[in-house]
Amino acid sequence: MVLNDLTRLKDHRTDCYSIIFEMTLEDYLGLVAEIYKDKGGIREQREPLKSSSAMRIRRQMVKDIGAGTILPPIVLGLIISPVDFERIPEMTREELTGAISGADAGYLTIIDGMQRTTALSESRAEGANPATIVRVEFWISTRLNSLIYRMLVLNTGQVPWNLRRQVETVFSSMINEMMQFIPEMEVYTIDEANRRTRGGQYHADALVELYLAFGGRKEKVDTKERLADEFTRLDFIEATENSNFADTFYGALQIMVLIDIEFSRHVGGDPAQRFNNGKDLFGSQPARVGFMTAFARQIYGRPGFERDAQDASQIYEQLRISMREFIAKVNAMSSVALEAFLAMDTLTEKLSKKSGRVGDFEREYFVKAFETLFEEGSDIPSMQICWVAF
Repeated sequence: MVLNDLTRLKDHRTDCYSIIFEMTLEDYLGLVAEIYKDKGGIREQREPLKSSSAMRIRRQMVKDIGAGTILPPIVLGLIISPVDFERIPEMTREELTGAISGADAGYLTIIDGMQRTTALSESRAEGANPATIVRVEFWISTRLNSLIYRMLVLNTGQVPWNLRRQVETVFSSMINEMMQFIPEMEVYTIDEANRRTRGGQYHADALVELYLAFGGRKEKVDTKERLADEFTRLDFIEATENSNFADTFYGALQIMVLIDIEFSRHVGGDPAQRFNNGKDLFGSQPARVGFMTAFARQIYGRPGFERDAQDASQIYEQLRISMREFIAKVNAMSSVALEAFLAMDTLTEKLSKKSGRVGDFEREYFVKAFETLFEEGSDIPSMQICWVAF
């Protein structure tokens, strides 16, 4: 692969490099071949559009490519090591090429350009010159948070994908960071046969919602309401503006994982009860979302409230210490004491309430329940106090 390095600029606000390359059509399609088959390396990424109007537009794009048109740069996101990142200003074109072509699986994603990539692929299949020049912009950083913040800021005020869709664009890299930060967690995709058998195991797609809940400080992101989604986006931008946001999210998620693992030691005796075993609690997505939302509100305040970064950091550390003490307390309990402490029968009874919007009710319920846990900390005598707080 041969790259022609056009510009190399550093975004000091997000600590991210923007580098625009020229490469041949053949080299570009070879670079993105694997991630394109995986929807751009982006779980839930938009596949090539199939509506009649979209197909007509893409057919026209294919014809234009064959006629020698110039497409806007396709945007790829790349996470590299801190050592390589520091060397970017002095790297030769060949060294940059090696860093890009040798990127680890999951650290290269198509951020903007799935439809153009599809058109380029179709054009090549129809005989387009493999030496046709394609411009590609790489956003390069050492941390996922920088790419997410920049993506959100650049898309605000335009007609973008909704917030969830934008976060999903860097989802593969997010999972890699989560797994490095939280070795106790096991992540599997919805297509895998694995089923949750113990605490600490989660479907990969469920973690996106936890990230959105934490960043937006809301238990429900209404992607159907454009205005609501825009306000959530603004809250999310304010949160991700903090360079420590990713570490804070991973820290909160790790606390949830460790509590989940401890709770899963309880095995109930009534299979008819919804929350029979300890692992059933965080097997529930509303419970996970409620936990992460409540945790974020403790740190950053409610949506729309801007807390000083230093104050937020101090609150996070205090909350993390409190929850570590709580985890140690639960760990020291016998199986009999743990059963009494969890009060699963009370939780099942409280959630037996019928509602036309069960999912929304349960999310609100668990936010209040875990807010109570965070307020009480390790002094809480029983989880029953949380279950009756709503």
